[in-house]
Amino acid sequence: MEALGFLKLEVNGPMVTVALSVALLALLKWYSTSAFSRLEKLGLRHPKPSPFIGNLTFFRQGFWESQMELRKLYGPLCG
Repeated sequence: MEALGFLKLEVNGPMVTVALSVALLALLKWYSTSAFSRLEKLGLRHPKPSPFIGNLTFFRQGFWESQMELRKLYGPLCG
């Protein structure tokens, strides 16, 4: 126990709140992009998604123009 004496930390309310918040954000990031990693395993090509919003910013120009650009870049089947 003496070897780990430098790891003594005082656990208080704010520290626990910050630790749980960081863990929650990490899990949300993983959850929001996990579906796209499944598409890669199936062999479907797709643009890299942003956490939480996916490829929503890709469609700023309009749906059909962006959809046609996706078809040109990634083929008829893309995520």
